[in-house]
Amino acid sequence: MVRQWTLTPSFVGSNPPIPIFSSVNIFMIAKIQFIKGISENTLPIVKLTRSKNGQTGIATFVFIRPEIFFLEELNKQPITGMHLLWDTKEIISKDIQIVFKDGEPFLLKIICIFKNSREWFNFLNFMNSYSKETGLFFSES
Repeated sequence: MVRQWTLTPSFVGSNPPIPIFSSVNIFMIAKIQFIKGISENTLPIVKLTRSKNGQTGIATFVFIRPEIFFLEELNKQPITGMHLLWDTKEIISKDIQIVFKDGEPFLLKIICIFKNSREWFNFLNFMNSYSKETGLFFSES
């Protein structure tokens, strides 16, 4: 049996949840960046799937109308990956899909695959820090 969890903003009401645009916190320990040096403040919906043996997993991030789509920096540098940054560590995923609606970028979907227990553990450490700072919480599917 594969276990799945969804990480969503701590408020309830819309389906799917609407991301929160939080104020910029320069002291944030855990952050997500699509362009190095520019943190994304839109909260993602994160779906986690863990293998039967608990050693590997997949995280799917979905950002609805992320701030990066509306920044001038996007014209200068394309989105080439998602960087999960915390403490002195970094996880990079290059598996990115952009969904357009009415000719405008609307949704950003990123898939992270963790092939061993060390990668999975590092990701869970990041998510623990990120969820404490943003108010995201896990719910089992």
